[in-house]
Amino acid sequence: MANLFSGKMASIFDAMYQTFIDYDEEYEFFNGLIQERKCNSILEIGSGTGNLAKRFQENNQNYKGLDSSLSMIAIAQERNKDCTFIHEDMRNFKLENTVDAIIITGRSTSYLINNEDVMDTFESVYKNLNPNGIIIFDIIDANRFIPFIKENETIIHKASYEGINYLRESQWETTPFENFTLNWNAKYYQTTDNEKEILSEDFSTVRVFTLNEIQLFLYLNNFEILKVIDKKTYAYDTYVIMAQKKAF
Repeated sequence: MANLFSGKMASIFDAMYQTFIDYDEEYEFFNGLIQERKCNSILEIGSGTGNLAKRFQENNQNYKGLDSSLSMIAIAQERNKDCTFIHEDMRNFKLENTVDAIIITGRSTSYLINNEDVMDTFESVYKNLNPNGIIIFDIIDANRFIPFIKENETIIHKASYEGINYLRESQWETTPFENFTLNWNAKYYQTTDNEKEILSEDFSTVRVFTLNEIQLFLYLNNFEILKVIDKKTYAYDTYVIMAQKKAF
């Protein structure tokens, strides 16, 4: 999995994403889908620094978070003292009790870089859902994102949080692997006036998907797609997919 969310990168990520994402809006979006299916118990995979957890907790919902980064969980736990966060890998996890809904947020599917990763994740999700339980997750759309990075050598994102100005310079390149994988090189700066000070650098290999790929992965893992939503984000064209565990 990626190095992006370890050590001091966790706090930089948390600060910048306060600007990138409207977490109240994000909560309303995911919770609206959850309530459509009358789900009571929720697991968020990729719960990160606990921004959505805060909203679920404030609304007294039966919520747990799961993340592979101890650094992210530490921030999340400080932000949400009474929430339960689980340090596990989404490719292989087991809950004490199955749940009605599992959401994979923040395009965490991008770190499933080979087909075995995807299959293992959907298998684990299936095993941890109640009968007729649902999975909701987002993917970066390969058909739109790859042409975008081909046309933009360097992609810049700016953010401000608690009086500090941040800047991220990203460079992407396609890889020779069999899937639609990309190497992501990013530099993070703190800026003052026209000066910038490097805070950290990160390298990750990530995967983008076609919708047809995801439809097949879900079929092979005994999920029925209920809804596909074309959803814009601050940087990526994404699809959000809601699917239901098939009963046998």
